[in-house]
Amino acid sequence: MNINKLRIFHEVFVTGSITRAAERSYVSQPAASKMLANFEDEIGYKLFVRNNGKLIPTDEALYLHEEVYGILQGVNHLEDSIKRAKNSKTGRLRIATIFGPSYQFLPELIAEYMKANPGVDVSLHLSGCSAIRQGIASGQYQIGLVDKAQSSSKHDSVAFDLPCYCAVPKDHPAAQLDVIHPNDLLDLSWITLDSENATTKALKRIYAEMGLPLNRTLEVHTTIHGLSFVNLGMGATLVDILNFRYFDKVFQLPNVVLKPFYPCIVEPLEVLTSNLSPLSGLAKDFYDALIRKLEIQTQLPPDTKHASR
Repeated sequence: MNINKLRIFHEVFVTGSITRAAERSYVSQPAASKMLANFEDEIGYKLFVRNNGKLIPTDEALYLHEEVYGILQGVNHLEDSIKRAKNSKTGRLRIATIFGPSYQFLPELIAEYMKANPGVDVSLHLSGCSAIRQGIASGQYQIGLVDKAQSSSKHDSVAFDLPCYCAVPKDHPAAQLDVIHPNDLLDLSWITLDSENATTKALKRIYAEMGLPLNRTLEVHTTIHGLSFVNLGMGATLVDILNFRYFDKVFQLPNVVLKPFYPCIVEPLEVLTSNLSPLSGLAKDFYDALIRKLEIQTQLPPDTKHASR
């Protein structure tokens, strides 16, 4: 069924005039008359009768118009969506991430992006690295953030090193220092992520190279768990620079102080996309904004880059 015939029917229905219906549909009056006549021939009954120069809907037209109007609304919405999609103004953005960036970094970036692109629907999923990699490769997600480097023929990636800060209880002497060193924490237990985590391995290596004992008594799954234990006075933990920047906004932990740590330990972060299919326009815009923000926020302040004793 021709959508233009439905539009002419609707316009005649609301105006009572074939001439005005033609004007509102941007067609000639003869073309509008022909479309209406063809539509009546197709359905097998009259839709209008003429009365005092005005086209009056028949009972059949009154019944039919509600359905036709619903169809036209749907078509108009579809046409608008197609136009917005062309200009990267609508669609769905699917992101998967490990826990760290999900605390505040990604929500803030997504909120900024959605304000600028109100037609975009966003889904943010938390998962493990393996599941995120599989999801990117299968097309389930468009953008993924993981913390374990792994070469793949199915992914493109951009890698970042997130410098880590040291979180200590505020009543510990190290909380008064400008920069914390391993020697400052010999009386304090470490709260770390699992043994295979890059920051845990780096911490073990530093202590071994310095000939110091590493008192590691608590193992946790996420940064927030580590910080919760620090807040209870249970030890020290490492916090990557993204969560350091948002600490005051996100974590209500009055007993925790964050200070630069030296030698510097970094938390690896990779931004993944599929190399099997290109990003959509809206996904590419978000990806570019994500990379720009990571480039800015992963830089240490100048006075902490060469801290040494």
